[in-house]
Amino acid sequence: MILALAAVLLSAPAAANPAFAPYPRYGTPEARTEDFPPNAKLLGEAEDPLAALTAEDDDLRDALNSPPSPAWLMGGLRAGNPADRLAAVNSAAVPRHVSAVPPLSAVMLRLDELPEIRAAAATALGRIGDAVAAPALGEALSDPSTDVRYAAALALGRIPADGASTRLTRALRTDSSWWVRYAAVLALGRTKKGFVVGALEDTLRLEPKWQIRMLAVRSLQDVGTPRAAEAVVLALRDRDSGVRTAAALALADIGAEADLPFLSEALKAETDLSARSAQSAAFRRILAKP
Repeated sequence: MILALAAVLLSAPAAANPAFAPYPRYGTPEARTEDFPPNAKLLGEAEDPLAALTAEDDDLRDALNSPPSPAWLMGGLRAGNPADRLAAVNSAAVPRHVSAVPPLSAVMLRLDELPEIRAAAATALGRIGDAVAAPALGEALSDPSTDVRYAAALALGRIPADGASTRLTRALRTDSSWWVRYAAVLALGRTKKGFVVGALEDTLRLEPKWQIRMLAVRSLQDVGTPRAAEAVVLALRDRDSGVRTAAALALADIGAEADLPFLSEALKAETDLSARSAQSAAFRRILAKP
């Protein structure tokens, strides 16, 4: 059975080595910065040298930062100057600084506050990372500002709270902004929970934006279960070649022998060189698994 399926590889291009399998759209002329939410939206603006530290250096950054006192925080949040209020919000974005959750939640949900400051409060709540912030962040997913909803979705992905995935799934299915839907898919993948597979599979079926479908594939790869691999198979037939390439790369990582017939069919029908190369590499890698 496996040998028969492997015969399709005879027509695969020589560049099928997984080490050279291209990531979809990266490094190609069709990749444009406007194709994805800008890094500033995903990661936040770098305001000082500490903010330039990589994500792997979170512990170092935390050691260099200390949370503000409650009195100082409340005074800063009430300041008349928006820059001072924003600085106060950012100063409270310290992991496990739970006492800052109520005042930051209040700032985030105040519609008379500037959207920039409300979004910063949502980001700060995600950085604190305590489940007590989940209800307020869920409410912020209905904010009239796209930036606030975007920040709230990303923040929920950092909070281990019951119900966070339900709120994110609702945003994924109903929000009019593709940036917010993109953030919801990213956050669902960060949970690494098997029960998010259904929502991500629906995204592959129904989402019009290829960027979000591609991210759904990557999020399913993060989940990594056999059920997630089953959902990724759908993307082998996606209308966008970049999504099909991402699906093959994901299956190379989380796929199993049961996925080989689908890769075989995809290889027979594929016309895009990058997608075909990734599919061939995935086929070979799965065959090599013990």
